[in-house]
Amino acid sequence: MLKTALHWNFKDVFRAPRLGLGKRMLVMLEANLIGYLLYLILIYLGQIMDGQSFGHIWNTYALLPFMPFWKLGPSTMILGWLASLIWFMAVYTGFGAIAKITIKEFKGDLFYSSNDGWKYALKKAFPIFMGPVSILLVIAFFVVLAGVFGWLAHWPVLDILIYGLLFVLFLPTAVFLVYSLLSFSVGILFSPSIVSCAEEDTMGSMFGSFTLLWNQPWRLIVYTLILAVLTFIGYHLLLLFLVLGFQFLELVFGQPWLMGETFFEVKATVLGLFPSLGFNQIACYPDCVYGEWMVSLQQIFAGDMAPNTGGVTTTITGVLVGIVSFIAMLLVPSYGLSIFASGLATIFIVLTKFKDDDDLIERKDEDERKEEEEKENEDEGDDADEDDSSESESEDEEQDVKDGDSEDDDASKEDEDEDEDENEKKSEE
Repeated sequence: MLKTALHWNFKDVFRAPRLGLGKRMLVMLEANLIGYLLYLILIYLGQIMDGQSFGHIWNTYALLPFMPFWKLGPSTMILGWLASLIWFMAVYTGFGAIAKITIKEFKGDLFYSSNDGWKYALKKAFPIFMGPVSILLVIAFFVVLAGVFGWLAHWPVLDILIYGLLFVLFLPTAVFLVYSLLSFSVGILFSPSIVSCAEEDTMGSMFGSFTLLWNQPWRLIVYTLILAVLTFIGYHLLLLFLVLGFQFLELVFGQPWLMGETFFEVKATVLGLFPSLGFNQIACYPDCVYGEWMVSLQQIFAGDMAPNTGGVTTTITGVLVGIVSFIAMLLVPSYGLSIFASGLATIFIVLTKFKDDDDLIERKDEDERKEEEEKENEDEGDDADEDDSSESESEDEEQDVKDGDSEDDDASKEDEDEDEDENEKKSEE
């Protein structure tokens, strides 16, 4: 396998936009689709439980029920937060899958598939999530402990004993908590990479976040900022290409001598299923970044909301086009997240080389160790077979020698019998 030769500096971060393509983008698209479908079901369920009719919800939101659920009824609010948490967990697990695919590709294993990445990330989901959660639990413990001491210290005399005498401990503890908060932010970003690339457990993920911030703070900040800029650029480039693609489709198929009105009837069906499918609902800052030119391009696909007057075939076509268009739209944030996840994995690999002088690409992972063990077992089995065959050959040779000796004994006995017969004949004569 041909391993990737890294520069071991900031230049490696610029690989992220290319690494974000292909199966890594597919992983993130799958995560977003899972999150979206569960969000769709739970939001509809919450709205119905709060007394809204299905028809009213459909006419208002259709297949894009993106609403301020935290301001609505209790059922919608609870299920909305639950759906958002599930969506985040799906994406965060996808970060672990992308990190594993990235380290495998650096090792030269280009056939490590997205399914393999998902299997590994799901198997290691507990340490991926519990790494930063453990840091949060440590912070919560000290905060609660500080609250208890603060309550005791408001009593006379105890303020001297607790706050006055123990202040020498409270101050460094407070500084440690600030550092822990920063480490928690590092853990949120790098826990999937720590677990997938270095094959660490929960404690390894937790302490890896602390040591990464302690040993390489400036590289960590600079590399992450570079990655954020690359993610922003890659996200909006794909967004722009999709907008231009929709413009080209309308330019061609919208001509009166081609599809003509049928094209706009199909578009009306699409916008009936996805009322806010326009790019201006998905892009973060299209207006301020691209100005009026970008807004005019957005209207290519998010413009006219005329009612659909087409027939059955037009409706079926609109449904198919709408599904494909929505998946294409979902590719935009999926690609951005894929760039970010691939870049975080690359940054962690590079910083581990600086921090521990440990080349994670050269380090044998679980799969490589397993292959070596299987190969050793096979070699031992071949040696055992060779030993058995040599032993059987030696046994055959010994048996042949014994057979030859027995034949010689039989021949000598026959000669002796013949000699005795001749002597008897002579004595008779």
